[in-house]
Amino acid sequence: MTDWVLAVERAYVAAVGGPAVSAAPNMRALAAAGAVASRYLAVGTPRSFSIIGDDPAAALSAEAHRTWFALPDIRCTNAALAAALGGRVVTEAEALAADIVCIHTAMSLTGSQLRRGTHVNALAPITLDDDLKHIAQLYDEPRGLPALAAGLVDGRQLDELTIFEAGDASIAAACLATVITRSTGSTG
Repeated sequence: MTDWVLAVERAYVAAVGGPAVSAAPNMRALAAAGAVASRYLAVGTPRSFSIIGDDPAAALSAEAHRTWFALPDIRCTNAALAAALGGRVVTEAEALAADIVCIHTAMSLTGSQLRRGTHVNALAPITLDDDLKHIAQLYDEPRGLPALAAGLVDGRQLDELTIFEAGDASIAAACLATVITRSTGSTG
């Protein structure tokens, strides 16, 4: 298991009803937030996982998801990322058809682009059309994810479409800053 992802999950549980935290966003925090969201919002045994975007650090999303999921079919819209992860290069439409989709680039989404049962981690800014806002269950990092991790709200029930918007992943970033400080013995 990936300890940094588990530490972030514990931070979400601790954040329920607590004060807002602030830390600089980073790819590791976004990847961990997405993996925690997928744990509660994705299908129990996802068959496919995709990454949309070309930042090499997006590979952390796959690493974080492996904390809870086997990833038998990895789809990437970027060839270098696909090669690094042992996945395959696909079109954006094929990536959006995966069971778990991690979006690492700003984009707009419409209801017609996604199928029921898909879980989307928006780890970069996204714009949702009105249809999608009405058919998807939406969760965010400051309120929705802590409530899910603490068991205060139910996650996936059936084949609904779920979308997690990480924003700046400030809870995850603050947690990881603390974990890194402790592990390196730094004080500031």
